[in-house]
Amino acid sequence: MNKNINKNTPRIILSFVLSLFLFSCSDDASKLGGKPGAAGPKGKRAAKAIPIEVAYPEIGLAASYYVTTATIEPSSDAKINSRTSGVVQQILHEEGDDVKSGDILLILDDDDQRLRLKQAEQKFESASREFKRLSKMKKAGVVSPTEWEIAENNFRTSETDKKLAELALSYTRVAAPFNGRVVWRDVDLGAHVGQGELLFRMMSISPLLVRVHIPANRLGGVAKGQSVELKVDSISTPLIANVELISPIVDPTTGTIKITLRIDQYPSSVRPGDFSEVHMVTDKHDNALLIPSVAIIEERGEHYVYLVEKNKAIRRAIKVGFTMTNTTEIVEGISQSDKVVIKGQRNLNDEVLVEILSEQKEKSDPSSTPSAAIKNKKERSNKNKRAQP
Repeated sequence: MNKNINKNTPRIILSFVLSLFLFSCSDDASKLGGKPGAAGPKGKRAAKAIPIEVAYPEIGLAASYYVTTATIEPSSDAKINSRTSGVVQQILHEEGDDVKSGDILLILDDDDQRLRLKQAEQKFESASREFKRLSKMKKAGVVSPTEWEIAENNFRTSETDKKLAELALSYTRVAAPFNGRVVWRDVDLGAHVGQGELLFRMMSISPLLVRVHIPANRLGGVAKGQSVELKVDSISTPLIANVELISPIVDPTTGTIKITLRIDQYPSSVRPGDFSEVHMVTDKHDNALLIPSVAIIEERGEHYVYLVEKNKAIRRAIKVGFTMTNTTEIVEGISQSDKVVIKGQRNLNDEVLVEILSEQKEKSDPSSTPSAAIKNKKERSNKNKRAQP
């Protein structure tokens, strides 16, 4: 009996292994819906479409920008010094005051200047009377030419002395040289100031100026009157300046050209000394083909986009032009009727299946203008009303 068991043992083991193999195959088939071929031909699963978003290119303005930084400056900046000596008698304007040209800022003690003027006036009156008397006598021929010349010289000298005394008196009243704002006072009431001593600092803040230096090879089409955008730290919205002056020479040291910008309108929070970021258009192309910059893929200096044709992604080489903040000009490679992938393009390969989740409904043509859209909406509304019973 033991001999029979030993003879049947290999058969029993073989039967057991075959049973396990068949059971495993049937279990895999049940996981696939009970169909052994559910995985597809040659065991490959069907390709799944990749979700994307697309947009049509638009026609618009493409511009080349030169971006730099600069400080906002007043159009005039003057340090006002004393033109005579004396004691500060009155201070009529303080820091922050807006003044007009000729407004008195400060008065010095003027007793000495007034006395000198009175003395000069008396000498002038005396010399004037003598000169008139001798002039009458000269006509009558009863005075020598020498006496008349001496009287005339005395008259002219006394007249000049009188004007100098008037001028010295005027120096005791310190006036604003232009319309502007007092930004600094450097003298106190009752202090004695000498000739040439600093009293005030004034700035003309209307308009404000910005001076920038751009490379000569980037000057491009910059012209007087051109609008320039400024981003200032103290405010959230950009300012608009205009090109006021363009230097006719190139700085040989830096290779740059000085451009002066003028700011006519600005909020009160903007002041001289504010830091600004200047965005200047140096060249532009009208009627350019534009797409969102995020749609462009750059590899080894080459640029590509993915288009959608028959539910497949098509890789297309392009040539780019000017790059703006959010859009880029396309010079070659696509047309306005192409569907450009703007989201999901990083997951794509050429010829893969795609599923469009969102797309621009209307291309840039006259029918997509606001007025046309309103008209189309009204027409659809009228059709719906006619269709109602």
